[in-house]
Amino acid sequence: MTWLMPDFPPIGIPVHGQPTDGMADQLVKYIVARWPEASHRFLYANPNRVWSMLASGEQACFTGALRTPERERFAYFRNTYLLPPPQLIIRPEVLAAIPLNAKDEAEPGPLMNNPALHGVVIEKRAYGHAVDALLAQPAASPNIKRLAASNYGKTIFTMMTMDRGDYTIDYDFVLAYAASTDAQLARLKAIPLAGADALIVGGIACPRTAWGRSAIQKIDALLASREGSSVLLQAQARWISKESALRYNEAMKEFFRRLETPQKYEHP
Repeated sequence: MTWLMPDFPPIGIPVHGQPTDGMADQLVKYIVARWPEASHRFLYANPNRVWSMLASGEQACFTGALRTPERERFAYFRNTYLLPPPQLIIRPEVLAAIPLNAKDEAEPGPLMNNPALHGVVIEKRAYGHAVDALLAQPAASPNIKRLAASNYGKTIFTMMTMDRGDYTIDYDFVLAYAASTDAQLARLKAIPLAGADALIVGGIACPRTAWGRSAIQKIDALLASREGSSVLLQAQARWISKESALRYNEAMKEFFRRLETPQKYEHP
C-alpha cells in the first residue's frame, strides 16, 4: 500500500520520510497498525504530483485530500477531517488596504481584483469552494501568483516577510504552527474571509478504479468505529485553535459521530 502524504505541518509532519504526529500522520499510523497483512510505504508529494497520480489511476491513496466535486470525478473519498475555513493571511503593512465589511471580514472579490495587492497561492491546492471559485476567475489572475511548490505552501509565509507577497490564504492553525517554529512569522495576521465561512471536509482519496474502490472500502472498514472516529477527532483537535474548537464544536461532534458508520462507494 502506497500512502501519498502531505509535507504540510501540522497536517503532515514528516521526519526522515516517516509520519510523526501531524493530523494525517496520526491517521495513517492508526490504519497501518490495523492492516498488518499489507506492506506500507510513505511517499511525501506536492499537490501537482498527488492529483496527477490519482487522476491517472495509480495505485496509491492520499491522506490529506480536500473534497471537491472536480476531484470526486476521478477519486473515491473517505471523510476524516472537518476543518475550520481558511483565512486571509496578510503582511501587517497592507492592513489598511484590505477591503473589509462591517464584520471586519475581508471581501475576497475586491481584494483579488486589486492590482495594488499581490497574492500568492499554491497551484492545484484546494482552498474551499468559495475561494476556489474566485481564484478561477480571470480577473484575479494578474494579481495572484500561483506556485507549483514542492510543498503545500509552508514557504509562502517566509516569502511574505520578505515583501514577496502581500497575502495568501491558509488555515489559522497552520500559521500558528509556522510561527511557533519561526518567530518572525508571528507578525503575519489572519483575517476571516467574507462568504468563505463553510467548514472544509477532507479525508483520504484513492483513484476511482476497481483497485481504488477496494482500498477505500478497506480503509473505511478500519476507521468506521467509535474508536476510529475518536482517533480522527483527537488527531484534528490537537492542532486546531481553541477558538475554532469552541465555535464549531457541535458541527464537529456530529461529523465524527457519522463517521462511526461505514460509508458506501459506487462502482467506478
